[in-house]
Amino acid sequence: EKKIGMPSIIVKYKLFKKEDIAESFFSAGEKAEESISEDTVKLKGKNIEISIKDSRELYYSDSSIKPAEAIDEKVCSKHISEFLGRLDMADDANIRIWSDMEGYKRFIYSRSFKGMPIYNSAMEFYVNDFGVQKARIVWFETVRQAGKKTEVISPLTALLYVPEHNKNTMLPSGEVLDIQQGYYFGTGAGGQVDVSEVVEGTAFPVWKIETDRDIIYINAYNEKVEGIEKRQ
Repeated sequence: EKKIGMPSIIVKYKLFKKEDIAESFFSAGEKAEESISEDTVKLKGKNIEISIKDSRELYYSDSSIKPAEAIDEKVCSKHISEFLGRLDMADDANIRIWSDMEGYKRFIYSRSFKGMPIYNSAMEFYVNDFGVQKARIVWFETVRQAGKKTEVISPLTALLYVPEHNKNTMLPSGEVLDIQQGYYFGTGAGGQVDVSEVVEGTAFPVWKIETDRDIIYINAYNEKVEGIEKRQ
């Protein structure tokens, strides 16, 4: 069996400041209503509503963008680029997929490192010719190699974790739907570290195991669990 090596990478979150966001999206005459709860700041105008969680997770909606009949993909891409410009972000995604929704196109942008997807950095937009109706952004603005290539475990070794996971969960997974390799920035599923305080860190090569219930990220160096998410 051929051994595969992958380096780890350093990633750094794009952080959003409420003052900058308010200035970019609300006109001088429109005072955005502000509310704060725990880790989230909300800004609400006449049509636009924005929430920023932990300074790094941005949700946006504009109720004035109504569904459209015909949608031009190029016009949508232009709207997205302009939207990112207002956030002081370049469009540096290198993975782009889109699908048709009723009245909108849904774009999902992500990025990869040396051909491997980086899982927990993504942008999602609902757009039509009128503009961006909804957006969700969590993005790494810096991605660079952290060390030399290190041998990674085989997918079969990673899959051995699933029965272990099932023993410790109320709703066990029935079947594995997919397994693929990429990068994930976590702090281990133990939760000893408050991720909301971490702005920059190391994303490790992982095996992403998708079951009928969960998405499990297994560190491909040491077989530890980096993160578990419920399937949407």
